[in-house]
Amino acid sequence: MNCPICHTPNTEDHNFCKECGAALNKKIEDYQKILQNATFLESNGKLEEALQEFIRADEKKRTPEICLHIANLLYRMGRLDKAIERFNLCLGAGPNLAGAYYGLGLALYRKARITEAIEQFKKTIRIDPEFLMAYYWLGICYYHHGEMQEASKILNDLVKKNPGFTIAYYHLGEIYTQMGKVDETIESFQKVVEQNPYDSPAYFHLGLGYYKKGELDKAIESFKRVLEVDPDHKRAQHNLKILEDVRMQFF
Repeated sequence: MNCPICHTPNTEDHNFCKECGAALNKKIEDYQKILQNATFLESNGKLEEALQEFIRADEKKRTPEICLHIANLLYRMGRLDKAIERFNLCLGAGPNLAGAYYGLGLALYRKARITEAIEQFKKTIRIDPEFLMAYYWLGICYYHHGEMQEASKILNDLVKKNPGFTIAYYHLGEIYTQMGKVDETIESFQKVVEQNPYDSPAYFHLGLGYYKKGELDKAIESFKRVLEVDPDHKRAQHNLKILEDVRMQFF
């Protein structure tokens, strides 16, 4: 058969032209048009109309990719139960699709189904060990589940893979604070301010860490740095005044 667009000869088993990629039969052409319209609607923020068009395409021909796109769209629209159904449907069509396990994990997390979310993020990482956001959310899930040791392990794995993942250091600092590990707390928040010198909450936590360690001057400097970034930070103002009074009286 000849391509209707560029007239290149193609064999009967071709669905698309080997030269220009055009659809070679009406059914495929209609499917392409639906997808193009759905993509156009989505790019213009018309999510409801886009969703219906993607579902039309999915009904004509189910692929793991389109099914996953529908699930992600439902998630973006806040329809979590429908998104969970669709992610599971997607995994039935593509059981090794890391993105579907990840999306399912996010939807379950937002439904406060933390234990189930943990399992989905673990599956994501087993399929794709470089899926960095799965490490992040797995660590957050462990944190909210009260499993601080596991949370710190996963987030440390993440920053080993990507030392620039600043927010992971912030959460590590919070975890180490709860675990009573002062040196690790300081080290984590120090990493945050090295990468983001204007992060006033990180400087505040640094001040608390240095105070607990008994390093008064470093604590004072940290609280001063908070106020340079955020002059109205009441707790930093309060802590700084107390520490400066202590230093004047005893040092």
